Amino acid sequence: MAHRALVVGAGNAGNAHANALKSIGVDVVGPVSGTATVADLLPLRDPAIDVVHVTTANDLHPPLVREALRVGKHVVCEKPLAGDLEGAEKLAEFAKLSGRQTTICQNYRFLPLVAELASRVAAGELGPVHLARGAFLQDWLLLGSDDNWRLDTSRGSVSRTAADIGVHWLDLVETITGRHVESVVAQLGYLHGRKTEDHAGLLIRFAGGLQGACILSQASAGRRNEVEFSLDGTEGSATWHSERRDELWLGVRDRAPQIVRRSSVRSKSARELAHRPPSADEGRRNLLASFYASLDGRPSPVPLPTFDDGLRHVRFAEAVIVSARRRAWVDVAEMRAAISQVPS
Repeated sequence: MAHRALVVGAGNAGNAHANALKSIGVDVVGPVSGTATVADLLPLRDPAIDVVHVTTANDLHPPLVREALRVGKHVVCEKPLAGDLEGAEKLAEFAKLSGRQTTICQNYRFLPLVAELASRVAAGELGPVHLARGAFLQDWLLLGSDDNWRLDTSRGSVSRTAADIGVHWLDLVETITGRHVESVVAQLGYLHGRKTEDHAGLLIRFAGGLQGACILSQASAGRRNEVEFSLDGTEGSATWHSERRDELWLGVRDRAPQIVRRSSVRSKSARELAHRPPSADEGRRNLLASFYASLDGRPSPVPLPTFDDGLRHVRFAEAVIVSARRRAWVDVAEMRAAISQVPS
């Protein structure tokens, strides 16, 4: 079935979505301005459009997603789902009631070697996994002169680094291990008098006793967009690094480490993803290709991210801020009230 997409949000993310859609043969309208579209919602009501991509600043996600669902469109939303917990809760509930298909842009789970690791963990190759560790490092907000809408808490949220990149690392661990985040304790760093965190050190508890440790930074010089995570189990360990994204390191105690490469993946899901040509924006393209295939009744090679995932990740980001303020462990499921109600 032919599909036609409207991309709302004319920044980097909007252009990336439009390019990825064109590469998989989807007819694209836009990118169009998010601010202009919120002021005049008519483009969302075009009967020729069946999917709306919301790639705007976080504060515009709720009105755009809500209206797109109200008029019967399927929705692809950039993460975070919303800039605050109340908005994310309402969108997750509205999506359930709409009967439309929705997804959130957790792109990394759609890379072949990530899918391969998920399959191997599910098959028990590492044994029960007891520790997840890693980092997500960037440098694009290192300098005091660096600027972006994410620095404005009215447009982004009170969390920046955790909400923007921390949820990617979290989603990788959750997707691969099948265990959701339960609680977090955090210390945060703020540079140049900013109101949103530039770096974070996190200890995380996942379901089933899995422990996690993660460093996040948007102010690490020379680190453009570097993700690393490792899983340690009773039978083996694994490491994936975005700088070598087509390789997976596997280690056991009594043998030399093994490197699994793109050409030698063996799981059905990884083979399906690896069959598509590599590209700079491969994860996004694969996610969108899988989402559009699902609209036509074809299963996704890996689970599509849901708005419930997006809601849980907004709760996680808010729990990070609350934890740093309280200097204590915070249960993610307890995040219900507005974060502004938490004493500094």
